[in-house]
Amino acid sequence: MKSLISMGPRQVEFGEREEPSLLPGQVLIQVAACGICGTDLHVYKGLPAAWPVPGIRGHEFAGTVLAWADDVQGFQDGDRVVVQPLVYCGICRFCRAGQTNLCANLYLIGGEQPGGFAERVAVPASSLYKVPENLSLKQAALVETLATAVHAFEQNVSGILRSVVVLGAGAQGLFAVQLARLAGAKLIAVSETLPHRLAMAQKLGATHVIKAGLEDIVEAIRALTDGEGVDLVIEAAGKAVTRQQATQLLRPGGTAIFLALGAETTPIDFMSLVSSELHLRGTQCYTDADFSLAIELLASGEIAVDPIVTTMPLEKGAAAFEMLASNPGEMIKVILAP
Repeated sequence: MKSLISMGPRQVEFGEREEPSLLPGQVLIQVAACGICGTDLHVYKGLPAAWPVPGIRGHEFAGTVLAWADDVQGFQDGDRVVVQPLVYCGICRFCRAGQTNLCANLYLIGGEQPGGFAERVAVPASSLYKVPENLSLKQAALVETLATAVHAFEQNVSGILRSVVVLGAGAQGLFAVQLARLAGAKLIAVSETLPHRLAMAQKLGATHVIKAGLEDIVEAIRALTDGEGVDLVIEAAGKAVTRQQATQLLRPGGTAIFLALGAETTPIDFMSLVSSELHLRGTQCYTDADFSLAIELLASGEIAVDPIVTTMPLEKGAAAFEMLASNPGEMIKVILAP
């Protein structure tokens, strides 16, 4: 079958791989759409990962059911499904506490196991969610991305949310903008280097946009909040400078959530952290409940995905990776279609 094969840092090849074989408990999927995740891109650029090489990546995907193992029930030929790619053990203390995203034995479909950058893939039946009729498979491929932002809000936001800053307007940042709007925030400011992403942030609900590198975001936010700072900062850029800014933008008692990966070491001013009682929170992927909620939000139209998506054929995947890594232009989220 046709596949996009990762061979190492900045090496992706389109070629033939063996057809997947069904194991007990698995379902064979015809892939319709698979997104390039920021994590895929980090690994492409050389971020260390315990993923096999060569290997088939892609963990944001949806498709249709082709076949299933003898011990699997509940599916029919042609069912439209989206894959929840985090496979957890269900028996470790984290799983038993409902923190399946922190499972001690977690593995990723599209990471340690073959993923959706291929025509077909075999996945555990327990990883599949039916796609509502009013949601296209291309839109459903974005459920995984949205679920990560949903988890960040579900774990950290309660009560009345008045003001939010989002640092970085990639797919995660733009989803955070929309979730902040749904959470009732009146001030939603976005900082980003690329003008077209700032324009998209405004289209999707940002009340203020700040051109990173040209404007001092800390001064701008202080001016907008009478010197107080904001309730919540979503750091979705993964840079040392934006992580530092996240702590500087908070009001006393405010919360910064760190969504993005990034290998840079980041100094933090612990005097301010302690004296202002700031809350700094990491967020790791999502749970099944977050994934289900992400499907609902997309199907209801409360979260928009079409404006941020660029679709390319799977055979152009190597070029898509290099463009995203070197010069993304106006691309925000790329979906590869076999």
